[in-house]
Amino acid sequence: MLIGVDEYQHFPPLPAVRNNLTELAKLFRSPLGGSLPNRHCTTVLNPTDISSALDPVHRAASEASDTLVVYFAGHGTRLPDGSLRLAVRNSERGRKQYASVAFDDLRAEVLDSTAVNKVVILDCCYSGAALEGFMGSTDEVADETTIEGTYVMTASAATQAAMAPPDALLTAFTGELVKAIANGIAEVPDPLDMSSLYKYVHGRLRSQGMPLPQQRAGGLGHDIALFHNKWSPPTEKPTLSAKRDEWFHEIHHELLGRLGNVSALAHDRLRPEFGDPALIRSLLVARIAVQLAQGKSTTTISGMLSSSGVFATPCPSTDELSELIAEVQFRYETDGLANSVPFLGGLGLFPWTPESTYMLLSEYWAAQRSRTMPRPHVERELSDLWDTTDTRVLSAHSSLPSLPLVTYPDPWEKLKAEPDLRVGTVTSMMLGERGGGDRAWEHWMSTRPWSTLTARHLVQLGGDLVRCKAAQRTLAQYVDLAPAGPHNSRAVLLRAAEIIEEQLKDIALAIESISAIEYDLLRERTADEHFQDGCLATFSKHLLKRSQAFTPFEEHKMNHGTWAAIPWWSLVVYGKQEQRAVEDFLKRGGLQLGVAAESPDADELVISCEEPDLGPSWITARLIFDLRDVVQACELLLLGRRQSVVVDFLTEHIDEWDDRQVHLAGSLDLSLGREIGATLTDVATRALRRLLPGSPGPSLHHEGVPALDRLLSSSRLPRIARCPR
Repeated sequence: MLIGVDEYQHFPPLPAVRNNLTELAKLFRSPLGGSLPNRHCTTVLNPTDISSALDPVHRAASEASDTLVVYFAGHGTRLPDGSLRLAVRNSERGRKQYASVAFDDLRAEVLDSTAVNKVVILDCCYSGAALEGFMGSTDEVADETTIEGTYVMTASAATQAAMAPPDALLTAFTGELVKAIANGIAEVPDPLDMSSLYKYVHGRLRSQGMPLPQQRAGGLGHDIALFHNKWSPPTEKPTLSAKRDEWFHEIHHELLGRLGNVSALAHDRLRPEFGDPALIRSLLVARIAVQLAQGKSTTTISGMLSSSGVFATPCPSTDELSELIAEVQFRYETDGLANSVPFLGGLGLFPWTPESTYMLLSEYWAAQRSRTMPRPHVERELSDLWDTTDTRVLSAHSSLPSLPLVTYPDPWEKLKAEPDLRVGTVTSMMLGERGGGDRAWEHWMSTRPWSTLTARHLVQLGGDLVRCKAAQRTLAQYVDLAPAGPHNSRAVLLRAAEIIEEQLKDIALAIESISAIEYDLLRERTADEHFQDGCLATFSKHLLKRSQAFTPFEEHKMNHGTWAAIPWWSLVVYGKQEQRAVEDFLKRGGLQLGVAAESPDADELVISCEEPDLGPSWITARLIFDLRDVVQACELLLLGRRQSVVVDFLTEHIDEWDDRQVHLAGSLDLSLGREIGATLTDVATRALRRLLPGSPGPSLHHEGVPALDRLLSSSRLPRIARCPR
C-alpha cells in the first residue's frame, strides 16, 4: 500500500512524491520485489480526505496474510500532545487537525491485520518546514510509531529540514531507499532485511549531511525482507591493495563531491600526463585547504595555483581560481571538506589537520607516479608541482612501492592450506577466542579514531596485527607448559607459533609499504588518545554546525578562538606606531611562546606570546584559558593536538561617521612545537576528564562523546577569530 500526496490545497506541493510512488511500485512489481502482482501493490496518489486514505489500508490489511507494507510520503504535522498527523490533499493548518489522518488510526488498521509481517515506512514532513520543496520532522517521530511485531522506518530530520528540493526527482530519504534496492548493497546477504536497508540509507544520508532516518522494530521486525539483494559477491576475493585503492577512490569522491561545477577543476583544464584526474583534483583541493588553514590570502593561493604546473594552457583565470578557492573555503568552514562531520565521510581524515590529508594524497600520487617514472624524476615533480621541499619527505614519498599490499597473505587462507589439521585448528583457536585474538580485535576496533566501514584494508591489516600479537603471547605460555609426549602437542604448538611469527613478518612488511598517515590510523591507541579523539570529534562537529561570521573583538588584547575546526588567534593593534611595528615584525616573523600553569590540574592556563628577546616591535600578549569551561578546554586540546595556530594581526580605524573599520595587516603561522603541544594536550585532557567524569571515550562505531555533546549543546562556542581575507 503506497500512499503519497504531491498536491495540497493548503500546504506547499511536493512534486517528488509522485515519483516516489512510481519508483517503489516498479521495484515491488519487479523480480527484486518478488514480481508482486498489480492487485497486491496498490498506489493511492493524492487522497482528498481521511476515508480515501485509510479505506485502501483497511482493505489491504484485511487481505494480507504474509506481509503488509504501508508507505506514506507527504506533509506531516504534530499536535501539542506530540501525536503525528499525516496531511492529505484537503488538510488544513491550525485548528482543523481532524482533517488530517491520525497516525494512531493508521497504526490501528495495521495492528488489526492478520499478516505475519507488518512494515510501515514514513517519509513525511512537519508544518515547521512548510517552505516549498522542504520536508521536515523531529527525532521523536519513531518513538510514537512503534508497532509490536512489525518494523517502522521514518525519515526524520535531526538538524535540518531540507529533504525534497524542488528540482529533485525523488525525496532524499526515498531516493536512497530506491538506490539501495535497485543497485543492491555490498557485503550484505540476499535477501535484503530491513536492518541492512536502514544502515545503508542512514549511512548515505549521513554522508550527504541530510536528515537521518530512524527505525523501531518489535519481535523479529529487523529481519523482515521485502527485496532481493541485487549485489553479488566478486568471484575473487579482493587483495588488500584493491581495498586500499577503493578507499582512495572514496576520498576523491568525498573531497570533490560538491565541487563538480567549478570550472577550474574541469577535466580539460588539467594536464593529462600527471596521472589520474580525480587524484590531481583531490590534491588541489587538499592543498588549498592547507593554505587556508595556514592563513594565506586568496591572492597568494591563486598565485600558487597558477604557477603549480598542473593546469593545461591556458591556465584558469584569476576569477576561476578565486571561485575554486571560495568553494573550498566554504566547504571547509561548513563540513571540514567532508559531507559529514567529524570525520571525512568516515574515512579517518580529520578536519583539524588538513595537512595530513594533503600528505596522504601526495604520498599516494608519488607511489602511482613511480610506476612509470624514475625516482629522481618523481622527487622533482613533488617539489615543482606540490611544493614538497624537505629532502627527507621527498625521499620517503618517492620510495613508497607503487603497488603495496598486493602480495600480502591472508592468514585464514594460509590456515586452510595447512596440511596438518591439528596445526591449522590450534592456530585458528589462538587467533580467535581461545588465544585472546577476539578480545584484542574488539578492543582495537573500539579505539579507532575513524569509522571502519570504508577503510577495509586498514581494518584487515590492523585486525590481523592485534590478533597475531595476542596469539603469539598465548602460544608462548602454552609452549612453556606443554610436555613432550606421544601426542607431540608441543610440536604442534611450536609449528603454530612459527605460522604466527611468519604472518607478523608479512604484516610488518605491509605496514612499511603504506603511508605514515595510514600507519597513524592503524596503530593502537592509548586510553588518553582514544578519549582525546572522541572529544575532538565531538567538538569539531559543533564548530562546523554553526554559522561562520567574524565579529571584531572589542578588547585591546590578544584573543583566542577558532575558524572552521582549527584554533585561530587575533591581535588588534592601534595607532600608526604600533601598525608600523607589526609590519616590520611580520617581515621578520617569529613569536616566542610560554606556558604557565600552577599544576597540570590547575583551573587556569596562561599562554604568553612575545617577540624573541623583546625585539624592536615589543609585541607581547597573554592568552588565558579557563579550564573549568568545557569549550575552552576543548579549544586547548585542539590547539595541543594541532601544534600550530595562525595569528591574525588586525588594525582598527574609526571613519568620519564613527564606524569601526577592522583591517587585516597580516597573518603569522605559528608553530607551537611538540613539547608545548604535549603540555597543552595533557592539561586539556585532565581538565576534560574532570568535567566529564566516567566518560572513557567513544564506544564502538560511535564518533563522539555523548556527555561532551550534551555540554557543548548548552554552551557558547568560541568566537570566529579569523578575519575575512
